[in-house]
Amino acid sequence: MAPLAPVAPVATADAGILVLKVGTSTIMTSDQRGQRVNVANLSRLVEVISDLGHKGYKVVLVSSGAVGMGCRELGLDQKPTEPKMKRAVAGVGQSRILRIYSELFETVGLRIAQLLVSQRDFVEQPRWAEIRHTIEACLQAGVVPVINENDTTNTDGMRFGDNDNLAALTAVQLEAQGVFLFTDVDYLYTANPNVDPSAEPMKVVSEAFELRVDTREPGSSLGTGGMSTKIAAARTAHCAGIPCGILHGKHPERIYSFLARLDEESTQCPKSSPSRGSSRPRAATSEDSLSEAESVEPQGTLFAAPEEGDVTDEDRWILSLPVVGHVSLQRVSGDLGHLRKAIGRAVADKLDSMKSLSGSGHHGGVRVYHKDTELARLRVIFDEEGTCSLPSGFEQSMVLTPAVECQC
Repeated sequence: MAPLAPVAPVATADAGILVLKVGTSTIMTSDQRGQRVNVANLSRLVEVISDLGHKGYKVVLVSSGAVGMGCRELGLDQKPTEPKMKRAVAGVGQSRILRIYSELFETVGLRIAQLLVSQRDFVEQPRWAEIRHTIEACLQAGVVPVINENDTTNTDGMRFGDNDNLAALTAVQLEAQGVFLFTDVDYLYTANPNVDPSAEPMKVVSEAFELRVDTREPGSSLGTGGMSTKIAAARTAHCAGIPCGILHGKHPERIYSFLARLDEESTQCPKSSPSRGSSRPRAATSEDSLSEAESVEPQGTLFAAPEEGDVTDEDRWILSLPVVGHVSLQRVSGDLGHLRKAIGRAVADKLDSMKSLSGSGHHGGVRVYHKDTELARLRVIFDEEGTCSLPSGFEQSMVLTPAVECQC
C-alpha cells in the first residue's frame, strides 16, 4: 500500500498559481470492455482541485484527451492518421470532455472556462500577454480555466506538439508556483522499468539540464506524450525557476507531498520573492540545514527549481516561442558576456538554415547546445518571405539556461 500523502501546508489567502496537466492515460482507460472515461480518476482530480482552492491556491488545468475522447465517441480503436479526420475527431471529443468536466466541477461548487489556444497565440508578445490576462481574469473570478491546444483549427507547422509543453509554457507565462504533470507511472526512472529491471526511481532532480536517462517508451495508444516530453517540459519550467512534479494520475492527492516538500524548503531556505509577489522556493543544496532524511519525500519525481534570477516578461515570452532551429556551440569559455556573443555569432552563421513555420512573418526560438547540454534559447525573426534575422540587441533577446553555471 502506498504511503498516505502528507497534508498540504496551510496556505495563505493567496498561495499562488498551480498548473496541473492531465493526459489521455489519466482521462481514458481501455480493457476488454473497450475504451471508456476513467470517472474515478477525474473525480479524485476535481476533489483535489477544489481542496487546493480552499487552501488558497488558484489552479489552472491543462487537459489532453480530446482526440482520445473523440475516438471513444466514434468507436475508433486508434487515433486517425489523416489530419482532417484527426481534427474532426478532436472536435467531437473536446465538446464531450468539457461536458464531463463541467458536471464534475459543479458537484464541488466550481465553474470552469474553456480556453483553446494555439502556438500562434504565443509568437507575438502582445497576444501572449493577452492570453495571460484572460487566464488571470478567470482565476480572479473563481473560475477554473481548462486549457487545451486547439486541435480542430491548427493546420500548419505551428503547434505545441504535446500538452506537457503547453502546461510548462502556461506555468512560465503565469509565473506559477509549480507545474504538475499527471501520468501513468509513479516516478521518472533511471531507465524504462518495463525494459530494464535495474531501473531506479528518481525522487528529486536538482539539475534538469544535466539529467541523462533512457526515456524510450511508446506512451498510450491514444496519447501524444511520453516521459521525454515531461523532461523537456521540466527543463522549460527550470529556466524560469518553477518547480515541476511528475506523479501518477490515479493518485492526484500525492500533489500534497510535493507542496509540503516545497513549503519545507521555503521555510528552511527562504529566498527573495520574485517580481510578482510569489514565494517560490529555490532548490536545496548540500549546505542547507534541511537534510534528505528529515525532508518530506515527494510521492513522485520533483524537478526542484534553481534559485531564480531576474526573469523578465520578455524572457518568459522567449521561452514560449516555437522552436525553429537548433545550433551547436563548439567551445564554451570566458564570462557570460563572452558566452552571449559567442551564441549570437553561432546562431548568425546558421540563419539561412532556419525554416519559417508560417506563410506570414513571425518570431521563433532557437535552442543552442554545447555537446548534449542546452545552454540558451534565442529569439529570431522571420519576415513574410521567410528570411530569418536576429533582432537588434540580440544579446538581450536570449535566455541562458541554469546549465550555463556548470559550463562557464
